[in-house]
Amino acid sequence: MAQMLTLAALADDPDRFHLIDVRDAEDYATAHVTGAVHIPLAELEARVGEIPTGKTPVTICGKGGGRSAEGADILNRLGHPYTLWLEGGTNGWLAQNT
Repeated sequence: MAQMLTLAALADDPDRFHLIDVRDAEDYATAHVTGAVHIPLAELEARVGEIPTGKTPVTICGKGGGRSAEGADILNRLGHPYTLWLEGGTNGWLAQNT
């Protein structure tokens, strides 16, 4: 099972991570973590080639732990073994950054 990235760790070194929002397009358009790319969970396997090497992938959903953990597990299985999911998700990030 994938590991969690804390909001504090993301804030300490944001350039280390490639942020992937796995929510649907409407949720992403409403609000998302600054710098996050949008790849819906249902498209993650098909679009795995879009994830760059050299940065740690971090999946993000609304609250953290559901779809984001599932997305991180998918990426771990598909060759990105250090993928993390974001604690608190978009909602947690927004609470600390707006």
